[in-house]
Amino acid sequence: MNVEPHLTFREHQILELVAVGCSAKQIALEINIAPRTVERHIENVRLKLNARNRAHLITQAMHLGLLVIETPVQDEPTLFELK
Repeated sequence: MNVEPHLTFREHQILELVAVGCSAKQIALEINIAPRTVERHIENVRLKLNARNRAHLITQAMHLGLLVIETPVQDEPTLFELK
């Protein structure tokens, strides 16, 4: 039986910002807390999800349904579509 880990509001908020590529310093400025506190929250989430690193953390969160990455709709072609 898989039990979904419980993340606090702040942990989930930080997880979402990590997922879009923000650094601890950027997150700290965004939500007005110390960068070291951000790092502690990231470490707590990593431990709760049994992740090895930040990339694995995002993968685990997506696999567990804790994080959904939506692809933005674009009218312009992406770099992969340019020929």
